[in-house]
Amino acid sequence: MRVRALLTAILLLAVAACGGDATPEPVERVTLTWWDYLDHSPTADHAVEALVKRYQDAHPGVEIRRTAVPRPEFAARLDEAAAAGSFPDIAVVDLAALPRLAEQEALADLTPRFASWDLRDRFLGPVRDSVRHRDRFYGVPLRTGTTALLYNRALFEAAGVTTPPGTWEELRGTAKALTAEGRAGLCFAAPEGEDLTANYLSFLWQAGGDVRDVGGDASVRALSFMDTLVNVDRSAPADALRWTNADAEREFAAGRCAMMINGPWAVPSMNQAGLDWVSAALPSGQAGHAAALSGEAWVLGRDGRHADRAWDVLRWLAEERANATEFGAALHALPNRTDTVDDPGWQWDPNVPAFAAQLSAARPAYGPRYPQVSEAIWTMTHQVLAGERSPADAAGDARAKLEPLLR
Repeated sequence: MRVRALLTAILLLAVAACGGDATPEPVERVTLTWWDYLDHSPTADHAVEALVKRYQDAHPGVEIRRTAVPRPEFAARLDEAAAAGSFPDIAVVDLAALPRLAEQEALADLTPRFASWDLRDRFLGPVRDSVRHRDRFYGVPLRTGTTALLYNRALFEAAGVTTPPGTWEELRGTAKALTAEGRAGLCFAAPEGEDLTANYLSFLWQAGGDVRDVGGDASVRALSFMDTLVNVDRSAPADALRWTNADAEREFAAGRCAMMINGPWAVPSMNQAGLDWVSAALPSGQAGHAAALSGEAWVLGRDGRHADRAWDVLRWLAEERANATEFGAALHALPNRTDTVDDPGWQWDPNVPAFAAQLSAARPAYGPRYPQVSEAIWTMTHQVLAGERSPADAAGDARAKLEPLLR
């Protein structure tokens, strides 16, 4: 009996020593800073908040301190942070800004992490290329967009047009046929700015050209075609020279445009307007289909103290299937991987497939000097559409500006 009692006492002591009644080890606390500019609408802001909260709920030791910066101020704030060595752990940056920030050595090189990541080769080729600079990976593409041709089905039927145009020639003919008093056949944004650059680049690539050979035949063909739509046929309104994508969206929703070139961000407005509309691929030119790739990359600061945990956040954002709700319906993102393109969870609108189908032929922005490159392109195109320069002359001047920027 004494031996049994002694053994019982020893066992109880051993259990206590092993933590039977001990306080659990504290969870390591990690605080990550996160910057974005996605508070431009209550829906988008709520989506980001929901993503952050869901990650924190699943990882109690992690606190993500989010800072939402107004988009017009965002680029400057990031540049200041990069110069001061205070870049956030995680930032959401426009794809066009990624090469510039990589050149500033503000971003963590994610190439070693990509090398062992299963998802790397599931991203569509142009999407994967959008986060690569000088053969190194610097971000995870999570919100991807591109443009398509949106058309008013009721106006098509009334004019006896049964299918959307599939080529430049068909686009011109359809736009002319649908132009009437108080209504343009085709609308697109053409102010001096990024919206015009993206629209011109689509035509340039469809013509078989590239930014590096602006001044050549393909670039002049693209300018001439846009000039024909606006100034010869007048099926695209001259007012478009002052329109942003949002303005074109408003005109289309009001029935004052039969067709429009725009992105998935326009979908909610079209639906709210009760419009009978459909999306289709942009018409093909001599070189086939092409469109501009847009969106954001989630990047890591190069000097972040919790790089492994910050990478885990990006990986979770990309891999967690439930996140499609926020990225799709709330942030108007397109499925950008081979394993998501047909996923019903990403079909947040019946028109998503037409946009997503263009991603395989889409192209990202150009290099660390893209802001200057874009300005040269939109200046050239606006001069032609405003009737100030001929396509050949404007393209020749742009070539002189672009050559040193693309070296």
